[in-house]
Amino acid sequence: MKFLFTYVFIVIVSLIYKMSNKCKSWVWMYAKRQGDKAYCDLCTENENNEFCCIGGTTGSLGRHLKTIHGIKPLTTVTRRVASSRELDNADTLTSSTMTSSSSEVQSSEIGAPIPRKRRRTYKNQEDDRICNSDKTEQIHQALAKMIALNQMPLSFCSSEGFKQFMTVVEPNYKICKEGAIKSRLKALKSSVKEIIQKNLRDSISIACTSDCWSSISQQSYITVSAHIIDNQWCPKSYTLTTHEMEESHSAVNLAHQLKNTFDKWEIETKIMAVVTDNARNIINAVNSLTNVSETYDLTCAAHSIQLAVNNGLQQDGIDTVIQLGSKMVGHFKHSNLAKHALTKMQEQLGLNQLSLIQSCKTRWDSVYMMLDRLYTNRCAVTNVLADRSITNVAIAKKLEISECDWTKMETLVALLKPLQVVTTVFCGETHSPVSMVRPLISKVIEKHLKINTFDSEVVVNFKQTVVSQLIERFKLNNLTNIISARQVSSFLDPRYKDLEHEEIEVRENIRCKVQNLLVETNTSENRVDNEVPIQTKKGALEFLYGDEVHEVNDVSTQFQCYLAEPQLRYDFDPFEWWKSHEKKYPLVAKAAKKFLSIPATSVSSERCFSTAGNVVTPKRNSLAPENVNMLVFLYQNRQLML
Repeated sequence: MKFLFTYVFIVIVSLIYKMSNKCKSWVWMYAKRQGDKAYCDLCTENENNEFCCIGGTTGSLGRHLKTIHGIKPLTTVTRRVASSRELDNADTLTSSTMTSSSSEVQSSEIGAPIPRKRRRTYKNQEDDRICNSDKTEQIHQALAKMIALNQMPLSFCSSEGFKQFMTVVEPNYKICKEGAIKSRLKALKSSVKEIIQKNLRDSISIACTSDCWSSISQQSYITVSAHIIDNQWCPKSYTLTTHEMEESHSAVNLAHQLKNTFDKWEIETKIMAVVTDNARNIINAVNSLTNVSETYDLTCAAHSIQLAVNNGLQQDGIDTVIQLGSKMVGHFKHSNLAKHALTKMQEQLGLNQLSLIQSCKTRWDSVYMMLDRLYTNRCAVTNVLADRSITNVAIAKKLEISECDWTKMETLVALLKPLQVVTTVFCGETHSPVSMVRPLISKVIEKHLKINTFDSEVVVNFKQTVVSQLIERFKLNNLTNIISARQVSSFLDPRYKDLEHEEIEVRENIRCKVQNLLVETNTSENRVDNEVPIQTKKGALEFLYGDEVHEVNDVSTQFQCYLAEPQLRYDFDPFEWWKSHEKKYPLVAKAAKKFLSIPATSVSSERCFSTAGNVVTPKRNSLAPENVNMLVFLYQNRQLML
């Protein structure tokens, strides 16, 4: 019995000894427990920044200390030393604010780095460090949109500069390959295409422009753009395609390309007109399209003006002045010394420091811009040419312009300015309807190209040549007695509805043409309405009068009321006027929406070639045609991506 009591006593003492020497987890050196929660002593005592672990598990505290404070777990030997020191320095190690001496002891003896205070929780830090799949996809989409908007190469996503940039913005972002960016660009193109198709389906009529272009790699492309007026009377323009054309540019092949484009976009029955330049092949191609309702006298107005001006500039007296000006501009373009001397001379004379402009045959208005800039800087140019330290005698004599030639240049600038202004109006960024063409051309002929008694022989010849060319190209003499879309559109434009620019006998023909169009439109609409009869309840008076009750707002009434409307000023917006009068004249407004959607020029398609020139560069001349089409399509329709 005595032996049993002694054995039990020894067992109890051993258990107490083991329990007293049991090592605690190392995390409790930096944390404390309060109820069922554990708090980190190294975090600031703030409810928003202090780490709190529900349940007080050592695993969560350990991850927090390693991730936020950089403290590593202790080894078994170090833990025993730390446990013995914990008994002696319990107050020091468990205090919320440690002294520098205790931090040094921990760093040197325990092997943990000096803890630093962070004012961020573990959750927020973890969110900032991880670039999840959703965020990665957002970056991919933004990168694809940036490449499309800035006309950048697809290889930009794998460039070293972009990689270094992303290491700063998002270090954990995984750089995507060109194939991934290309797939997202295709998806972006599909989404933009759906928006355009929806707007085209909602439109009652579509006008198109088209032109052809050859890239630096001698690949031929054809561009087709669409123009509509939406339900809010806001003009819209969309680039439909810029695809490669491997066949010759014959009328048959061009017509085939246009028809395929219209079929692909499902708009073949809505095409009102196709505006092109004056090339005979594209004109014949448009005339061969059966679904296009208006094909007569709808070439690019700006191109027609330029052709007329070129004929006027071919006179001997004018051609000599242009050649002298071109040589002088070329000298300043190729001589760096003369260029800097011109800049200094402009500064001394108080002129704007603008460089000279060289003329180009394929660039509209370039002759006017060259002569205007050259004459404006006449004093600066002549002073530089007279300075023998800059220009030698031989070059100065070769570039000398007489006073008579300077006078011709001044006269020529004055003659070309109204033609340049009207071309700029037709080629504006905003929609310029075809209704403006005949009124403005007639006004230029009447006000600015009228022959005066004091005009010189050169001026008279220029005016006569240009006027005859404008009358012929814009069919102002109306020898065929065919009412064109330009004339109908002018009548439906409230700024030109009185047709003051037309001959008196022609005005009535235009009004009859429009009235017949309204009758046809009303008849077709009534035919559709009769196919699906609508049961309406008649009123008492309508029942008593029977068939004698007629619509007050019929075709004739609408037409006569529109004629009685006062004509708008030339600087008013016709689309705003029609937006407020559409309900008053619904049939006339429907016709106006069709004809006013036709642009005056084909510049919208030609602007695509400037974009394509930025895409197909000498360093990217092997770009696949489908990629060229995709990048040009996205950039030209960039307003739908913003």
